[in-house]
Amino acid sequence: MRYRKIVDAAFDCLAVGEFDRIKIDDVARAAGLAKATLYRYFPSKDSLYAVVLREWVDANHLRASTAVGPERARIRAHAMITAFAESPQFFRLAVTLFSSSDPVVKSELLDVGARTHRYFHDDFIDSTRVAPRDAAVIMQAIVHAAVMASVYHGAAFADAHHLVDQMIRLSVGDPISPVTGDHKVNSDAGAPVAAELPTFKQRRRRRIVECAREALRENSYEQIHVTNIARDADISLGTLYRYFPSKEAVYAEVIRDWFTHSGVIANRDDLRPEARVSARVRAALDAFEADPEFFRVNVLLYSIGDERVQAVLGEVIATARETLLRDLSAVRVPSAGDAATMLWALIGSLTTGVISYGGNFPEVRRVMEVFIALLVASADGRAGDERGFSP
Repeated sequence: MRYRKIVDAAFDCLAVGEFDRIKIDDVARAAGLAKATLYRYFPSKDSLYAVVLREWVDANHLRASTAVGPERARIRAHAMITAFAESPQFFRLAVTLFSSSDPVVKSELLDVGARTHRYFHDDFIDSTRVAPRDAAVIMQAIVHAAVMASVYHGAAFADAHHLVDQMIRLSVGDPISPVTGDHKVNSDAGAPVAAELPTFKQRRRRRIVECAREALRENSYEQIHVTNIARDADISLGTLYRYFPSKEAVYAEVIRDWFTHSGVIANRDDLRPEARVSARVRAALDAFEADPEFFRVNVLLYSIGDERVQAVLGEVIATARETLLRDLSAVRVPSAGDAATMLWALIGSLTTGVISYGGNFPEVRRVMEVFIALLVASADGRAGDERGFSP
């Protein structure tokens, strides 16, 4: 069957190369078919690889286990992480396709997400700590963000496995383990340091970032050209490239600037510790809801292999995590570093779903409050039903 030959050939091509370097001609050649024949089955490279991703997920996300309940969820999550560790190109494929506007691709990825959610939902069905649908959403988000940190920022995959175990402890009412690693991301891979520039160059660099930021408020990222940014900043294109080697590098700095001024890391020491955590999360979600194109670009930049871009994004993550770490430490949450990592993972993953796939922010806020309640309960040892988040 030609359909099967094409999909198998696409798998073979991805086994030896990255998605962004694979051409449709390569797949057609591997399948022994004309390119025109391939296009009769798949209208685009993205639509073909969306099918590849769905089949790979079905084969690797462990549907069956002799374990039951949250333990089965733990085994499933560990299997997912191991699969991505062994074949990280499939995770990079997922991140790239997630930014696609093709309705066929979106439909395939929605199906992948729904299937994974259903597996976890069934795993958590007997949990009395939190509603199964919420536990499934939280686990998916933590796995995704933890693998993201490993694939793009150099965190150990062991950290991802560790966070899964912490989530399972929360789901069954156990305090999360105080024994933990640092879970740091690699944020020093050639990141530009503006403070090292002379004052007049700092001002020029700042003007480039401001013009790029304003362009993003008026246009989609794909419509913006570096030549227009240079024109608005009243400099030559060559001068701009002396400060930023690419459009992606410019917008990584725009994202850092936007995040810094979004209110997410504002001082909230006037609030009680528990209220501080909730206020911090609300501020992040408010910022993302107000500027969805900025958040979308943040996600899009993850598919860029440039180390400078990844370094800047890594710094944003590290800053967010350290801010949440201080808040959670004030609440005396055990292993506050892990809790901060999981909390930021949940914010990012759920927001991505809303902006890219039409969810809603009120539901995200509700799930975030459920998770915050779990963390606070782990700090003071109170039972889940006393905190008001029983299923």
